[in-house]
Amino acid sequence: MQIFEVEVFKVFVLVLVRFSGLVVSAPVLGSRNLPVMAKVGIAGFSALLVTFHVPALQQGLPNDFLAFAWLAAGEVLIGLMMGFVMTLVFAAIQVGGQMVDMLSGFALVNVFNPAMETQVPVFGFFYYIIAGLYLLVINGHHLMIRHLVATFDKIPLGGFMARPDLFYDVSTWGSAMFFDGLLIAAPVAGVLLLAYVTMGLMGRVVPQIHLFVVGFPLTIGMALLVTGLSLGIYLNVIDGMFERMFGGVRVVVAGMSGNRTL
Repeated sequence: MQIFEVEVFKVFVLVLVRFSGLVVSAPVLGSRNLPVMAKVGIAGFSALLVTFHVPALQQGLPNDFLAFAWLAAGEVLIGLMMGFVMTLVFAAIQVGGQMVDMLSGFALVNVFNPAMETQVPVFGFFYYIIAGLYLLVINGHHLMIRHLVATFDKIPLGGFMARPDLFYDVSTWGSAMFFDGLLIAAPVAGVLLLAYVTMGLMGRVVPQIHLFVVGFPLTIGMALLVTGLSLGIYLNVIDGMFERMFGGVRVVVAGMSGNRTL
């Protein structure tokens, strides 16, 4: 009975490490605004519930500390890789917000983003907050945990392995991040482009107009107006991004299990 309890505890530790990797790196769950004790509670309670439902292992876990630590390193990488893929979506949102800030003139004003502990422009922070709230509304944080729980059927404890094609897939998602950012900024960028062209023509026709004095509040006002009017479009865009995000998580899990067809 004592040996059995030791084996269960080792399984619990590995499950806890995998959950910890996700909780630390995933958006919303890994936010700096979320207290450390809350993160520990989420990871610990989830691991406790999952431990007794983990599929039976073909062989026992090693008793050697270094061998067990090696398995734990693989488990934390599984959680970190899943969280990294999810974070790419929010990085694309930040890119789109920064594009809008540069075009509207808000790039001169930065606010502190406590979730990332960095200085970010106004629109970048606004889009980030909207995306985070939308993710909570659609229970995206539940889907994150469910996807991680499903990995125990595809990647047994100690079964981590990185398929070479996985790194290529991740690199393509990095390039898609800039495309998604451009798509988010497209409504405001299109309107401001027309505004700049119009002000350029006015400057040629009426040279007495101080375009800097007139144009600066005009571009800011138009950016705010178009952003408010296009919020519905933005929500549709990030809804598709979140759908592709969880699809990317499945691809990563397949890559880490060595089976591309999962």
